Amino acid sequence: MYAWVGEERDLRILENKKKTILQIKITGPGVRRGRVSVPDLVRLCKEAQNVVNKQAEVLEGKKTIHPGPTAHTIQRECTLELIGIKASSTVLQFGLAKSQMPLEFKEEAGVQVVAKAAETIRSLGNGNRADIDPGLLVSIYELSGVVDPKRISEIDWIVPKRENHPKKVVARITKMVRERAASRLSSPRKIIAQVDGILEMADFKAKDRKCRIEPSIGISIMCTFDAALENRIYDLLRSPVRAIGEALLQPYTDRIESVHIESISSLPSLALGAGNFFAESPISELTKLQKIEPFRDISTLAGGIPDDQDIDEFLGEIYGARR
Repeated sequence: MYAWVGEERDLRILENKKKTILQIKITGPGVRRGRVSVPDLVRLCKEAQNVVNKQAEVLEGKKTIHPGPTAHTIQRECTLELIGIKASSTVLQFGLAKSQMPLEFKEEAGVQVVAKAAETIRSLGNGNRADIDPGLLVSIYELSGVVDPKRISEIDWIVPKRENHPKKVVARITKMVRERAASRLSSPRKIIAQVDGILEMADFKAKDRKCRIEPSIGISIMCTFDAALENRIYDLLRSPVRAIGEALLQPYTDRIESVHIESISSLPSLALGAGNFFAESPISELTKLQKIEPFRDISTLAGGIPDDQDIDEFLGEIYGARR
């Protein structure tokens, strides 16, 4: 019996080794072998996942600074799963959380993202001045916040050797990495950003032309504009708009502080179609007007309700609010 248990344990260790695409090793005066406190574990897992998500958005050319959840394709292909803690030292082993639905699962995408994140972290630690995407830089800064000289002095982001990734990569996260990330984040940072929302107000003073856009998610954003856009902005007041321009980011965050609008356009919305509600328009016409397409992948609906939210309670709150 003991031999069978030992063999089962060895097989499990071997299987974990095959599945492992990322190891996070933590060392420090407050770390005991094979153990990690729950608060540190929760924070490490959360921040590591955020780094992976942001790196995936960078590789896919998506915006890393945006309201709302991460794109479903990234969640599906890059969600980490804690599969083991090595007893010889405190090393967290992560694999990819495979979907429970019969969908295509691309392990290669997740492996590439984790490896690229290691290169980015190592570049920052080496003092390389190469540009790092603002959203990704913020996520690395937050991950490095776990480092505390009294408890955790170092974190190693390790990408082990695999068939499709023959070279082991190690990126060390120390207090120096956090300081370098902070130095970059504290400097004025500007990006080209897109803001969608309701254009609530505008001030047309010659020396201080400004307006406010209320996004559907998040706080309002103050914007400035030039004289050439005065008439356009006046016409779009109280309407859903999409503004594109140079955005100033708040220090140490990926939140937009202000945007200088370079172009602004009207956006279709349910509010714009309110007059059609009583016109008895066919569903096909309404969907075309609102640019709604049929679902081609049922997994698109996944993640709409948080896992810790009770469905009955959720529906009860909705029906209660309608009374």
